[in-house]
This record gives sequence, structure tokens and C-alpha cells, in this order.
Amino acid sequence: MKNLISTHRVLLAVVALVFVGLILCGYLWMQYRYEEIATEKAALMRQVSDLRRQVVLYELENKELSSLNRISKVAALLGLEYAQVPQKIKEVGGK
Repeated sequence: MKNLISTHRVLLAVVALVFVGLILCGYLWMQYRYEEIATEKAALMRQVSDLRRQVVLYELENKELSSLNRISKVAALLGLEYAQVPQKIKEVGGK
């Protein structure tokens, strides 16, 4: 009977040590996974920042190219006259 009780205690101790080891390995795995995810997030944030910078540069370039002054210069270089649209001075007739 004493042999059975001591064997049971040893088996219980081994199971407890295996369980504690699994918990510690789980914490270690979660730490490495968190570090991996944080690294991926930092890389994605850099990509987002670069893309936003490109969008701003494209918007500035578009505004510069679509300005009236730029269009007039390009039209003159191409031999085109930039048509001036007449402005409405007063409305004729009533509703």
C-alpha cells in the first residue's frame, strides 16, 4: 500500500512538473508571437507612411500641373490659344 501511495505521489509530481513546463513554454511562445506581430505591424506602418507620402506628392504634382498658369504656358508652347470663357455680368430675363 505504501509503495502504491509513493508511486502515486511521484506520478502526480511528474504530471505537475510537465504541466508547469507546458505553461512556461506557452508563455514563451506567446512572447515570441507578440514580437513577430509587433515587427510585422511596424513594417506595415512604414509602408502606410510611405504610401501616404506618395499620395501627398501626387496631389501636389496634380495641383501644380492643373493650375491655370501651367495650362496657359503649355498651351503657348503647343501653339494653342487658351480660350477665355466670358463671364456672366447680369442675368437677362426673369424666372
